[in-house]
Amino acid sequence: MVINNFKNQPTCISVHRIEETDTSTQIYGWKVVGHTYDEQIRLRDMATVVAAWPETAEDNVPTVPCLSADGHLLVLSARASRVRYGVSATFIMIYPNDVTRVLPKKNSAQPFSSHLFSLWCIFDDGSVTSAYSYDSKYGSERVSLLDCPLSPFASDQLWRYNRTLRVYLASTTDKDRNAPILKAFITVPLPSFFSLNSSQELLTLCTSPLHNGAEYLTQWIEFHRLVGFRKFVVYNTTDTHERLSSVVNTINRKYSNLVDVVQWNFSSLYLIDILPTRYFQTEALHDCLIQYGDQSEWLGMLDLDEYIVPLDPYQTVLDYLHNNFRRRIIGSINLWSQFFCTKEANQYTLEENNKSRLIIDRFILRAPDLYKKGREKYLYRPRFVQYLSIHHQIIGLAKQQTSRNHILLAHYASMSRLRSMPGCSSGQYVTDTSVRDRFAKKVKDAIENLMV
Repeated sequence: MVINNFKNQPTCISVHRIEETDTSTQIYGWKVVGHTYDEQIRLRDMATVVAAWPETAEDNVPTVPCLSADGHLLVLSARASRVRYGVSATFIMIYPNDVTRVLPKKNSAQPFSSHLFSLWCIFDDGSVTSAYSYDSKYGSERVSLLDCPLSPFASDQLWRYNRTLRVYLASTTDKDRNAPILKAFITVPLPSFFSLNSSQELLTLCTSPLHNGAEYLTQWIEFHRLVGFRKFVVYNTTDTHERLSSVVNTINRKYSNLVDVVQWNFSSLYLIDILPTRYFQTEALHDCLIQYGDQSEWLGMLDLDEYIVPLDPYQTVLDYLHNNFRRRIIGSINLWSQFFCTKEANQYTLEENNKSRLIIDRFILRAPDLYKKGREKYLYRPRFVQYLSIHHQIIGLAKQQTSRNHILLAHYASMSRLRSMPGCSSGQYVTDTSVRDRFAKKVKDAIENLMV
């Protein structure tokens, strides 16, 4: 059933002067917004229609993920946060210069930066707030974000009543357009078992967009759970088999809501990332930050061949963070990579190729020194950062250096294909069994315990 279809909706423009029109009582959430009288009336009319629509009504407005109806914005996701700019909804978008490159060749896109438009969020009760834009660019890592403050109604829908929030994005730049350009349905994640039953600060890890890596997921999660992480978010792009669901369900039966899965696949739009091995990783990083930042004191995104290792005397990452940073107002801490190597550049040894063994058990040769020429990762304090890239913090409070004697990022040889790791030239590596000796048995026992 189509109700009040925008395509067929007559435009309601008042003929009275602005001072003679009381628009504040037209609908429950409406307050006068807009810079001109014409803009105010157009927003009021769109808000009136939105407030009258049932949630299930068809409206011919594209739903995120989508290309906006005017062809200017390509939106991958929409999330909400109580710590980002107060309380806000955020649209995570493809950087405008990349839009035509990731869409199929024949498309209707006419991409422009959202800076060029007057954009507004309209919520279910008819309340309207301004949208604020930012285009982030750091080399090949680019993303665009659009933030709207949440109205009191919208905030209550999400956090007081735990309901799905429907939000429309409208543009008043094109005077011939009298309908929103897209809509999104936003929910907030459930807290994990640990956050409900602990006063400790919550540490969250998201996976980089995952390409059929379910076989390595359990050991990665169990290792990081043992060192203090209490929420895991899997960004799944390609695993359409039952393997991933089986792994996640097994873990969540033992630890309620420990692992969430975000389906990060845009095949319905036929999108191809300009960096195919990453599959919109910078966008996924912001999705993780905004969606899970509210419940996380610290948050990071890693590949499954990367392990955050606390060093003696610290047993957990949480111990290290608490003792060294406590409640200091900082944006992030950087984690330098310690690369672990294969013995031969062009093949695995029998031990390295034994997939029945843990990753931390298979690879015990490493580069002599930490790698400090890039490729580091970060643990972020979500309330104090706004824009990120994969290997850098773009905008936020100051980042802090970590001590190489207390914590490191163990970056293991690729699990899917051989590649040269920095500092791993033949004969230059050293044998290091410290991670294996400290954690391998604990991880194995934890994995066995999942089956009990």
